[in-house]
Amino acid sequence: MKTQLFFSFFCLLGIPLFGQAHALQIVPGAENQLAAKINNPAIVKPATATSLAGRGNWFNLELDSHILTDQVNFRQIVAVLLDLDNQDTVFDGEKSKLGGKVVSRTNNEAIMDIVSVTPAPLGLKITTNYRASAKVIINTDTRMAHELRQIPSDNESNTKIKNFLSIRYVEEVTVNGNKYVYLRLYGTEDLNTSILPNAKNILERNSGPAYEEALLLIIEAAKKR
Repeated sequence: MKTQLFFSFFCLLGIPLFGQAHALQIVPGAENQLAAKINNPAIVKPATATSLAGRGNWFNLELDSHILTDQVNFRQIVAVLLDLDNQDTVFDGEKSKLGGKVVSRTNNEAIMDIVSVTPAPLGLKITTNYRASAKVIINTDTRMAHELRQIPSDNESNTKIKNFLSIRYVEEVTVNGNKYVYLRLYGTEDLNTSILPNAKNILERNSGPAYEEALLLIIEAAKKR
């Protein structure tokens, strides 16, 4: 059993409730836009770090990235996203490392202890621990959505991260007669940046490339499924 796994592209960051519904679909017009640069990740909108009023050094960070690929099929991507016990072998890039220790399971939910290691200036790394619920919220022959959400008790007591929620969305699509797989990572979280000077600029500058790398890491892992 993995004793500890790491998650560094800002944790597939949590999503506010108004954003969750938008994450459960293809970004409008994305198929044709991404088909012009197949297998290349793109940011849906620039990373945004927003200072949270009345909460000192806390920022909300929101990200959204996607890709269209013909290198793997839908089921291969799904297999990677649902293999919670081996996430460390998937997200082991230069900018992003992800994992979690599964502490309990039911038929439709796993509770995971996650450790995030976030790159910082001067070669520093910021380590954050949290507990989250993982579950599938859409599962059809051509669409799957996986949710990772910080559990309420951890959300209340955690002094480094709150309101974590992530959506990983994958769909089989056909564009101009060709079959592709669309993959989207979308999320936000609230972060305590008390030990990170110039936090807004650093978060916004580093998060996008890390999310793009994460998309490519998923595809590379799927090739082996």
